[in-house]
Amino acid sequence: MRTGQSLCFNLRANPTICKAGKRHDLLMEAKRQVRGQVEGSDVWLHQQQAALDWLAAQGERSGFTLLDTSVDAYRQQQLRRENSRQLIQFSSVDYTGMLTVTAPGLFLQRLSQGYGKSRAFGCGLMLIKPGAEA
Repeated sequence: MRTGQSLCFNLRANPTICKAGKRHDLLMEAKRQVRGQVEGSDVWLHQQQAALDWLAAQGERSGFTLLDTSVDAYRQQQLRRENSRQLIQFSSVDYTGMLTVTAPGLFLQRLSQGYGKSRAFGCGLMLIKPGAEA
């Protein structure tokens, strides 16, 4: 791993935003922000941009910058614990793209920790492979 290295990646993450001490689904918050201003596919474009901005901010704190990245899917998940009435709800966003490593040590550390919330439910794992330069 070296500074400037390009990597292809796949990531399923749970991007959230904290408001008034509570965690909220980032994409639903983005949808709320444009309610009444845009319609249909324009709402999805706004949600995608919010998701990409979240990942770019993660990258700044995690030793990478995004090159060419797309949001491939957005899902709202619901699970029920065995022998419990409690419903667990979270959302996941699937990303694919290319990134450039800016701080190899930090990148590897954060890669092993995962990105975002809901890691116990399979979110946050970034899969990487060498980019086109290799």
